[in-house]
Amino acid sequence: MQADRTFNISTLIEEQKTGRFAIGLLFWCFLIMLMDGYDQTAVSFAAPAIIKEWHVARGGFGPVFGAGLFGTLIGSFIFGYLGDRFGRKRAIVSGSLFFGLLTLASVWASSLQELMLLRFIAGLGMGGVVPNSVALVAEYAPKRLRATWVTLMFSGFSIGAGSGGLVSSALIHRYGWPVMFVVGGVGSLAVALLLIMTLPESAKLLVVRQRSVETVRKLVARLRPDIALPADAQFVPGEVQEKKRFVLKLIFSDGLRAITPLLWIVFIVNSMALYFLQNWLPILMEGVGINPQSAGIITTMFSVGGVLGGLILCRFVDRHGVLAIISLPAIGCPVVAFLGHGMSEAWLMFAVFATGFCVVGAQYGLYAVAGMIYPTAFRSAGVGSAISVGKIGSVSGPVIGGILLAMHLPFAQMFYAASALFLVATIFSTVLAVLYKARFGEQHEQHDKEDAPIKEMRSALGDS
Repeated sequence: MQADRTFNISTLIEEQKTGRFAIGLLFWCFLIMLMDGYDQTAVSFAAPAIIKEWHVARGGFGPVFGAGLFGTLIGSFIFGYLGDRFGRKRAIVSGSLFFGLLTLASVWASSLQELMLLRFIAGLGMGGVVPNSVALVAEYAPKRLRATWVTLMFSGFSIGAGSGGLVSSALIHRYGWPVMFVVGGVGSLAVALLLIMTLPESAKLLVVRQRSVETVRKLVARLRPDIALPADAQFVPGEVQEKKRFVLKLIFSDGLRAITPLLWIVFIVNSMALYFLQNWLPILMEGVGINPQSAGIITTMFSVGGVLGGLILCRFVDRHGVLAIISLPAIGCPVVAFLGHGMSEAWLMFAVFATGFCVVGAQYGLYAVAGMIYPTAFRSAGVGSAISVGKIGSVSGPVIGGILLAMHLPFAQMFYAASALFLVATIFSTVLAVLYKARFGEQHEQHDKEDAPIKEMRSALGDS
């Protein structure tokens, strides 16, 4: 390769060894995902204290939670375009500064209307960081490690989402609810400033866009210190295959006409349950008589259980296929139903852990299942469409929770409503699994043996 002054950037990335450059990239992207996850859930942990101080109804927080999630939906499109147009690094840094400033500004909110507006605008930046971080890591990862790298990076989001409970239990009783936004805002701004100096731009994107050959040369020198690059080195994209033009009707073709809508329904219902519980648990915990400090710690177990549930379920998906996705919603239904009944804090902590294990774990499992359902030719589009449609549940779940609280229902009935979502998810995932097995079971089992990317993704989720 050195004999020629033209280098294939894809080949350079594929042949790299995991070293300082890769570890640094994963660390910084993990860190910004951690802050993104924290800032998305900070308002949930601040909500009980705000309710007491402002003397507002619990149900009024439904639109606040929904506005933030709706902002992430819009922001993913806006900053996704900006990332393709101006670079991944610029989009990530801009999005981080954006939501860091807006999160910090929430300290001065004095009404639910102001807080709702600030959370919506902050959500634009939060939503924009995720797709660009995934794209940046994926564009530096060799195919054999792509799923592993993205999974390791994205685990920062789940850890950040759960860490809000620890911060709230340790600091709110001393400094009040604004401390949640101070920690999130200052932390996000600090990380964004560090990213300006440390985060690399996507070398592959720079080559595709035919920009700054000197910058690419410096990046490649860090990526591949084992290669001596000439000063006049040139780089070409060298993609192995170009993606075929995607047409929406493909995800409804070849036996997928019923399977795709069923997958979408399960995504919507599970996302509705996930964000219903993730946003309302701190308030519901206090509603059943748990003190604020303990409520924060107990709620943290929701995210801890979720990470473990996802990793374990993906191993079962690897062994048993789509049928495995039925298990967690079925287990979660009675567990969630009992959350509203009196029990000790130790048992409640275990129950919340089990709830997170089921609902967040099922979400992880759905990603793996979606990857199994669609063939290589349009797998990304199929999985992406399911995740996008699932946002309907992400936004509506917290809003519905607010409506139920505004009706002054007993807290036990709130948990019954959440358990009903698990029941619906169990029913539709059962139909999905049976239909998938009947139409594609043997065929896809054979493809799985031959299709390394999918095998690698599920193994990476299980081994991470």
